[in-house]
Amino acid sequence: MDVTIDDSISNEDLDPIALAYSSAGGYIADLPSVIGISPERVEEYLEWMRSKLVFPVPDRRYPILIPETSPTSYISFKCALNLRLEDVEEEWTTGDWHFEQSFFGFRKPAYPPLAGRPGLIDTVPVLGSLGVRDMAQVIADAGIRPNEGPVWVANHYRAIADTCMHRLAGSYPKGVLTPCQINDFLWTEQDIDTLVEDYLKPARRLTRGAGREVFDEWLPTVVYGVTYR
Repeated sequence: MDVTIDDSISNEDLDPIALAYSSAGGYIADLPSVIGISPERVEEYLEWMRSKLVFPVPDRRYPILIPETSPTSYISFKCALNLRLEDVEEEWTTGDWHFEQSFFGFRKPAYPPLAGRPGLIDTVPVLGSLGVRDMAQVIADAGIRPNEGPVWVANHYRAIADTCMHRLAGSYPKGVLTPCQINDFLWTEQDIDTLVEDYLKPARRLTRGAGREVFDEWLPTVVYGVTYR
């Protein structure tokens, strides 16, 4: 990494540099020798990163509202990553850990984001309803009142693919979701292989021009075992 900076850099400016370095396989602890800042400054940055992961205590009196869904218009993104089906082995080794924060505490009416038609991103043309399943009972058991009938939700692979394609279609820098972020959600090598082969490679057909170039540069970096440090 051909960059030299000093300790005066802000955490906001240091963040993309540190993430790019870790995405390329580097260790955050090596940043002092790589870009010239002190070990104390790196620790200060890491404390700032940890503080961003502290969530307010959710209030179960205010659950999220569940919209009408279908196999082609379904709950996805971070909310889907916080829902699990019982007796599905793959889902006990994937996903996020913030169910309460994702589904409770919304004093104003709030809905989980949808993917598909209509939605924030539509991967249905290339993925169909792959990985989308009815989770009405899981949602009801959690104390959230679903609509009548099924509540269609992306599995963790589909939610990650939707997130990646949504970011690629927007103004996010190349990297889409960094490999270290993906490894926060998928915890085995087989999980990563499933994501890449069954979801991301087919989703490439949605890209064009510069977006496809970014996708093709990013996809080979999605490998198992990449971490922040």
